[in-house]
Amino acid sequence: MDIAERADWLHETLDARGIPSYGRASIISRNMQCAKAASTGWLKGTLPRDMRLGFRFADQYGFDVREWVMGTKQEANEANWSRAINTARAFEKTVASLSDDQFMMIVKLAMAEEADQLSELLNQLGNILRTG
Repeated sequence: MDIAERADWLHETLDARGIPSYGRASIISRNMQCAKAASTGWLKGTLPRDMRLGFRFADQYGFDVREWVMGTKQEANEANWSRAINTARAFEKTVASLSDDQFMMIVKLAMAEEADQLSELLNQLGNILRTG
């Protein structure tokens, strides 16, 4: 995300949170107890030099730092682990029982791979285990 896109994203996000656009930099500065120049910079699309302040800003206004910086939301880590474990359990039902190490290998694969690629990979692995 470039500076202009980041500025637009932040304004849309703050609009959705009901922060008035008039005097927005002053409101943020006052709420965050930071220099108005810092809040003005954020509204223009720059990122904070002090990341602790950046995280406080994101927490205060309810948005994800990754989305602010990169433009993409971060999936909840718990959801990723849950999906990976469920994938490994489902895979285990299609083959003989897996050892702890094998099970963890499948979980790690599930965490690292895209869903469509993972499905094909597990299919091939299942064929190997069933014939081996």
